[in-house]
Amino acid sequence: MLKLFLMKKSYLFSILFMSSIIVAFAGDYKRSVITDPSITRRCTSLTEKRVQKIDHKQNLQALLARNVKLQEFTPAQKKSIKRKLKSNESHLRHELELTNLKINRLEEDIVRQGCPGIYL
Repeated sequence: MLKLFLMKKSYLFSILFMSSIIVAFAGDYKRSVITDPSITRRCTSLTEKRVQKIDHKQNLQALLARNVKLQEFTPAQKKSIKRKLKSNESHLRHELELTNLKINRLEEDIVRQGCPGIYL
């Protein structure tokens, strides 16, 4: 009985010890993986383009909000200004739609490339 208890205890100890070693090696494995520099450059380029497009999208959204506010405050007598603001709004909305499509395409390209460490 005592021998069986000691045997189970030693198995449990060895399993716990081996699992800690495996976890330690798993962390080293991630750092030791060699990646192709061309893939890394391509992935960084794609992610930088995506960040630029997101910044552009935010700028367009701010301009649209500003345009709407200007349309509200423009007097009814200023018909030419209202017309130009409406035209400008439609151009901004179109540009925003194109930017959203480009962001989606870039995200799909990033996923297709299999870039490591993606945070979308």
